[in-house]
Amino acid sequence: MLARGLSLADMAHAVALYESGALSDGRARTLLAGLAELDAMNPAAFPWDPAAGDAFNSRERALAQRIGADAAGWLSAGRPRREAFRVALRVLCREGVIGLQSALVDLAEAHLDQAERHADALAADYTYLQPAQPATVGHLVLAWAEPVLRDAERMNRAHADLDLSVAGAGGTAGSAWPISRERLAELLGCSGVVAHTRDAMWQVDGYLSLLSDIGIAATTQSQWAQDLEILASQEFAIIRLADRHSRASALMPQKRNPYALAVIRESAGAAVGDLARMHTTLHTGSARTDHFHGLNGLLPRRIAHAAATTALSAAVVRDLEIDVDRWGAAAHRGFTAAADVADLLARDHGLDYRTAHTVVGRAVRVRADAGADPAGMTAADISDAAREVTGDGLSVPTEALAAALDPAACAQNRLQTGSSSRAEVARMIGAARERIAGLRAYADAAAQRWAAAEADLRDRVTEISGMGSADDSAAR
Repeated sequence: MLARGLSLADMAHAVALYESGALSDGRARTLLAGLAELDAMNPAAFPWDPAAGDAFNSRERALAQRIGADAAGWLSAGRPRREAFRVALRVLCREGVIGLQSALVDLAEAHLDQAERHADALAADYTYLQPAQPATVGHLVLAWAEPVLRDAERMNRAHADLDLSVAGAGGTAGSAWPISRERLAELLGCSGVVAHTRDAMWQVDGYLSLLSDIGIAATTQSQWAQDLEILASQEFAIIRLADRHSRASALMPQKRNPYALAVIRESAGAAVGDLARMHTTLHTGSARTDHFHGLNGLLPRRIAHAAATTALSAAVVRDLEIDVDRWGAAAHRGFTAAADVADLLARDHGLDYRTAHTVVGRAVRVRADAGADPAGMTAADISDAAREVTGDGLSVPTEALAAALDPAACAQNRLQTGSSSRAEVARMIGAARERIAGLRAYADAAAQRWAAAEADLRDRVTEISGMGSADDSAAR
């Protein structure tokens, strides 16, 4: 996994050595020609040899076989082998993080498309699996999109940290070789350098923060997947997953299991476990490699797994079907407008809200005990309950009570920023799409900068090594 990053680290270091005057033209030409040959090799076909020690040693051995030990030995001038690994890990992770950010943006966009499609459809919100306030499908699905956007924005912050170069730090206190850390950062397409050389070599908090961010993003999806599994159950039947995201039971012909959701939930548990593993490993002194033994493989795998799982989540959202009629019926069936009736009593009839709440609750209990639908509550029911609670009846206008009892009207009559009203849902969808545009622009700019820097580095290697000239090749 680190092969390409190790290659970029080695080539950048050799170019910086040459440009500093530390390498003669002949040595630089030989060294960079050998590194270019290694760079062109397929990592799967590379002669990795565990007997040599680590991957750096395998590359050094392969380089020495091609250009001789004396020439290959210059690659270690001014840096320990761990520097190549630190650079390689950051190169791989910064690219992986942007890939994960892009997958999260795709997921958020899938949520937004569903929210826009069903912006005005009535729905019952559920808390503790009980019908709560009336809302709209658009408003509820937007509540799934918002944390995903924050997850993507956290990936941008993680990328900004990883985009700082740790190259050229020397042992820990710097190097006596005249190597420019700023030039190395430029060659590697980084936005700057980690200033303190010892911190550059041994810092780990950014990686822990990234693992935490991945865990948060995975948990966001796990919670949503749990909601979806409930809504897709036979008891609710509000959501239907696409066939390709479901699996038939091998035993029971009638079962249609939402298998993709189990995959999404498992990913969250694994991500949080990785974070706990690294926190435990770090119970050691500084300037140790304990945690990097784990991080070098764990982080790239976890980032890739999170991106793949997030892509699955996005596909599930894009392909699922929502039974808006059934969700709307749940808003009526669950008497989700009860709080709005209490609001009416408090706002227009002089009761404090707690007393109004008690009156409505009493009216609901009486109707429920009689086997009547609470949503069919009448002004007489309210008056009788008020008399029982306060000693005085209430005269509630029929039209006002009918409006308060209408879940669809309640969902549209919300006044606050971020509410379920049509205007607010539309505004939030528009704002979310603007955030998505900014996130995509950030990812595109980062990818273009890396690609340009990597192309420039390889061009510089070719220029110095003389590989671009047939005459030079013949002379060698």
